[in-house]
Amino acid sequence: MSTDQPHEETVKTRHERRRIQTRERIADTALTLFSERGYDAVTIAEIAEAADVAKQTVVNHFPAKEDLLLAWHRPVEADVIDLIDQLPLSTPLPEFLKEELPRMFAKLPEAPKAPQGGGERAAAGPQGGGRAAVDPQGGGGRAGGDPRLARVGAIIMKSPSIQDALRRRGSRYQEDLAAILSDRVPARLGPVAARALAAFILTTVTAMVEEAMRLRAGGQPAEQIAAALTETAGRALDILDTGLGGPEKPSE
Repeated sequence: MSTDQPHEETVKTRHERRRIQTRERIADTALTLFSERGYDAVTIAEIAEAADVAKQTVVNHFPAKEDLLLAWHRPVEADVIDLIDQLPLSTPLPEFLKEELPRMFAKLPEAPKAPQGGGERAAAGPQGGGRAAVDPQGGGGRAGGDPRLARVGAIIMKSPSIQDALRRRGSRYQEDLAAILSDRVPARLGPVAARALAAFILTTVTAMVEEAMRLRAGGQPAEQIAAALTETAGRALDILDTGLGGPEKPSE
């Protein structure tokens, strides 16, 4: 009986651990440099030198410069799309969203304050990504107590180019969600209706995130935020069930 397999698994595990450590070091180094000098002023070569890796190593982990910051920023839209994608077909989508989204957004961390003189919105544009999850590996839960979250928000607010990158990703979220919705109800949705419905859901998500942050800034606890979002979002998401409607036809 061969004993090679445990050794091979150990080698693979060690290699994967080093790979993750290298990725985290690069992402953390980039976040530090972006915080100190601004996103647009830092080059990939400078990040590689500061992280003590080759430039190609940075590119292998983060193909685009924006990925270095977006590794720390998982917009809530991505979480919502994942939830919908994993939802059993037997579960009605409107009811699920009305129950799940208020609970989800009531627990969002407090938004970082915009720097003085900066009126630009961070990642809260339509499908632009509401709040971030601090996780350089690109997954995991939200880390509201992590101080790096505020640094990410401040960098985004100061950089129009990273805001543009978030908006571009937002358009891809809409396309992804439209494809998922078409699969859920293929007999009822054509491509145009699927895109329109995806845009409606993601715009509702953005509005809920902004309202949750406003209530959070006003000192309301998560329970009250969830209740308020349940009421306001419920009215919006009812459209998924009833449609916009129109003038009633006169009875004959």
